[in-house]
Amino acid sequence: MKIPIHSTRGKALIIVDIQPAFLNDRNNYIIDNTLKLINSIHYDLYVETVFYTKEGSLWELQQKWSLLKDDKTHTVEQITSALKDQELISIEKETKSVFKGNKPLFDILKQANIEEVHIVGVDSNDCVLASAYEAFDLGFVTYVIEECCQSSSSDELHTSAIELLRHQHMTNNSCIEDIEMKEINL
Repeated sequence: MKIPIHSTRGKALIIVDIQPAFLNDRNNYIIDNTLKLINSIHYDLYVETVFYTKEGSLWELQQKWSLLKDDKTHTVEQITSALKDQELISIEKETKSVFKGNKPLFDILKQANIEEVHIVGVDSNDCVLASAYEAFDLGFVTYVIEECCQSSSSDELHTSAIELLRHQHMTNNSCIEDIEMKEINL
């Protein structure tokens, strides 16, 4: 996995919904890949987000789906353990974008002088995609780390989302910036 490295920009790693409720045998590999990323690259700030819905939410109404807050709506222990000594912001959200959670993420990132975000997590085609687009729209250089993202429901949805992001040069594997890339062995 190649990671864009820009030496003068403040960087944050945003971990989107890597929680037991969304993990399965097909996508579980992103935990190990994310741990390799955390152990190989230093970020100025780490953000972990978890998703859940409330009874009677728009999710339930329009999508006939819900995920109530329970013992499966937390970031997996392996990742929280790896981040225990880092500056970590924890956000709960009932929305797709991490910027619309229970903390003002935009303000937090700006106060920490963050100019670039790397995004990992689940679902590539949903919350990761929405968060990446919003990060870009808010003025952050944005890279989704492909090897650390997946869909909870289908490889096809993941592939489609990554293709959209690649088309806009918003993934680590589609970076067209003239910057150093660090190779991490998977």
